[in-house]
Amino acid sequence: MQTTVPTSQRLKALATHATEFKQNSDHCSGQSESWSELDLDKFAQMFVEECISVVEQHCLGVDQHPINVDSLKIALRVHFGTQ
Repeated sequence: MQTTVPTSQRLKALATHATEFKQNSDHCSGQSESWSELDLDKFAQMFVEECISVVEQHCLGVDQHPINVDSLKIALRVHFGTQ
């Protein structure tokens, strides 16, 4: 099992990658404003891909032993630091 970053940091990193930074310029006044927006679809896709990666790594690590739902739950909780 691979543990990387605590839950809050790992989820913040995923959210940061799924955030789009936007800028709007008012060419008449020369002013501009910037903001960021979380793309929930992209965040969800990245989160699911991260979970799939954890499951794949877990399945490679059990080496011919039966894989059960409880062991997958534990692997996900350990990876995201929620155990």
